[in-house]
Amino acid sequence: MATTRGDGVVLFDDGDARGRHRSSLTSGFLSPPALFLEDRPQPPIKLSAKDAATTSHTNGDGVFFISPGGDTPMMYPDDGEDSRPLAFFRRTTTQILICVALGVGLGVLLSNLEVSKDVSALVNLPGAIFLRVLRCFVLPMVFCSLATGAANIVLLGKVSAVGARTALYFLACSTAAAVISLLVALTLRASLQSDHQHKHSSQLTERKAFLHVACAPATYLEQRNDSTLACGASAMSSATRFQLVDLGGVVLNNRPLKTVRLEEQITGILQSVLPVNIFRGFQDGVLMSVITFAVAFGAAAIRVGSQQTSPLLEVLNQLNKIFFFVISKLIDWSPLAVLSLIAGSLSSQRSLTDAINHVGILVLTQFVAVVILELVFYPTLLWVTTRRNPFAYMRQMLPCVSFAFGSASSLATLPITLRCVESTREVSRNLVHFVVTIGCTVHMNGTAMMFPNAIVFLAASSGKSSDIGWVELILILVISVLSSIGVAPIPNGGLVMVYSIWSTVFPNDDVPITFSYLVAIYWYIDRVNTMCNVVGDTYVSRLIAEQVDETFDGA
Repeated sequence: MATTRGDGVVLFDDGDARGRHRSSLTSGFLSPPALFLEDRPQPPIKLSAKDAATTSHTNGDGVFFISPGGDTPMMYPDDGEDSRPLAFFRRTTTQILICVALGVGLGVLLSNLEVSKDVSALVNLPGAIFLRVLRCFVLPMVFCSLATGAANIVLLGKVSAVGARTALYFLACSTAAAVISLLVALTLRASLQSDHQHKHSSQLTERKAFLHVACAPATYLEQRNDSTLACGASAMSSATRFQLVDLGGVVLNNRPLKTVRLEEQITGILQSVLPVNIFRGFQDGVLMSVITFAVAFGAAAIRVGSQQTSPLLEVLNQLNKIFFFVISKLIDWSPLAVLSLIAGSLSSQRSLTDAINHVGILVLTQFVAVVILELVFYPTLLWVTTRRNPFAYMRQMLPCVSFAFGSASSLATLPITLRCVESTREVSRNLVHFVVTIGCTVHMNGTAMMFPNAIVFLAASSGKSSDIGWVELILILVISVLSSIGVAPIPNGGLVMVYSIWSTVFPNDDVPITFSYLVAIYWYIDRVNTMCNVVGDTYVSRLIAEQVDETFDGA
């Protein structure tokens, strides 16, 4: 039997309703991407509709909250046995774990056999192709997702003053999460250091170095016993060979050794933020240019017409769904890519101690940052605002937190999150639907927390920690917060962004081979990030309810 709460949310208690069902959540404020989860036909749908007139609530300060009715309901997966989140957790995660084990075993075997670099490259080839395809769809996905997200944020400001508070809290919490993660990662990055020049010296020959060495007449270049070069030889054989080891990283960086002033770095960043040609930004993979253009484009698009009737926004929403569909299908091949990347990476190493150390420190850093954010920052903020026990509120979020860990998708957890917050009877139903639904796609503080940790991990594990200065730190924070807005609320949605963030912060360096370690453990990190995203939405709704007096209305 299907029962309907006062706000129109359909609850199924007979166990027969599976697959997809409708919620009374209106899509006027948000057009989240549909999850294309299964190709097989869906079972029959039980629907319950509630046609309600527009209602409004007001407090003493004149702040209005409007909840329109009669819009097309939003579709999202149910939490039954046949739903995609649980199926994904059972199937794809199991496959990833199996492929991780196989990749480690194959990589260790090839490493002990001391195979050549050509063999390692062939083993790594499927994973490399997988990453190239991901990179192909990253920037279009970011553009469409950010453009529609910016349109929704602007629409929030048109609805009520609640929208301004929501946008401010979303931005502040995501920034706080990124700062906490960056501080923790920088504190622990000493444990990530490795002797890159000695243990990965084979990488030094991967790029060609062109040198011009001139000696005085009648003298030739020779290599002395102390491994130095000098113009002291009187003759040279055609078989003479020299090996160049660039300890300073001057030649292999493909750029001259010079000191760049701070104003020059800031100018370069501003030039990437404000592109002259957006198509060149897409071609070169400049993420900051795409982000700036997408935000401005989406904000302008919503002002030329309503979201319900704007053909342009409808096209963006459809493109959003297409890119999410392609990426969701591509992620199904991630187990094989993980096997290839791990095996290829480990086979090229002669010392496997670093690989184990890197993954352990990465997980530890993420765990410490999550504990600080979820058990210190948010409870303190809620206690200062409401003067109530924050852990009592947090305990009632356990169902949605557990489901978020299993599904790794904020969008799939949305109906559970709404029920959990409503059950506290501390936030009005209208405000819950308003804040949490928007936060489902634009408030990814867990993802914003993961990006700095991942970038510092990649830099430290590849011997580039010294290249992270104040300018790079600020750039990491800004891009992490902005990129978290454009991440798809689907499993492994944040992983595809790490590649572009690295290319933006370190444009002259390829993604390190240790990226495969991040891919291998991301099945776990992604679930922790989703938990943080869901909890952050629930806290923000409670904070705003306290400020605008949108407590439980009992309707």
